[in-house]
Amino acid sequence: MLAGTVLAAKKGHVRADMFAAMLVAALLVQAATNMLNDYFDVLRGQDRDKWAAPGDPSFGRGPAHHVVPAVAGVMLSAAVLLGAYLAWYSGLWIAIAGTLGILFGYAYSAGPRPLSSLGLGELVAAVFMGPVATSLAYTVQGDPPDAQVFAVSFPFALLIASMILSNNIRDIEKDRTFRRTLAIVLGRAGAVRFLAVILALAYLSMISLIAFHIVPWTAGIALLALPLAIRLRWCFRCGAERMEEISGMKWAAWHHWAFGLLFVFGIWLSP
Repeated sequence: MLAGTVLAAKKGHVRADMFAAMLVAALLVQAATNMLNDYFDVLRGQDRDKWAAPGDPSFGRGPAHHVVPAVAGVMLSAAVLLGAYLAWYSGLWIAIAGTLGILFGYAYSAGPRPLSSLGLGELVAAVFMGPVATSLAYTVQGDPPDAQVFAVSFPFALLIASMILSNNIRDIEKDRTFRRTLAIVLGRAGAVRFLAVILALAYLSMISLIAFHIVPWTAGIALLALPLAIRLRWCFRCGAERMEEISGMKWAAWHHWAFGLLFVFGIWLSP
């Protein structure tokens, strides 16, 4: 979203209220999606130690599991209200995209065949947290998205896909009993190779955007995040210890933040 806002700022005035509303709505949808994912995982017999359930010794001492849908519902309701505010000023496209984001976020985890169990988790996250989020952030500032906006969103789509894939590689054995993630479909070795491809494409796409003058050369500062990408890949090397694999998600998150912030900062630096 920062990328879309910075691109809009380069072409005109940015409304802080629209940016804030968009940011909070996106965070609410993301948080609710994560909560629902945990909720349905518990219903399928996973991660019960993270939650509490009165009278059920199979649960742990965390937050009460039965209140998760209500809390997620409140978050989504607040996001809908913010989305209505954004759509009032920016057009129906905002409402349509936001509604699809909520529906796909729910379908990611819910139902007998959630999207995450069909090997589609990486793709769904890449689409909605890449081009959709970037174009929405740009659109709420008053201009329809153009080719530059969609091109700039591509590295972000790859970054979020690398995070989801890292999580699924880490959880291959835990997930095997009830869903077929992309990591399970590819096998551990194939999934790790695909992760390396995604990480490489993130940097190649950034270099291509600079080479074709879609973003300024200062965006190349994102190359400073490369050591984090290498460290992430090292966590899943052949023979890696379990604790290293578990830490892979941490490195994936750090890489996502470092690359994304540096890339956006580089775009903002240009005259």
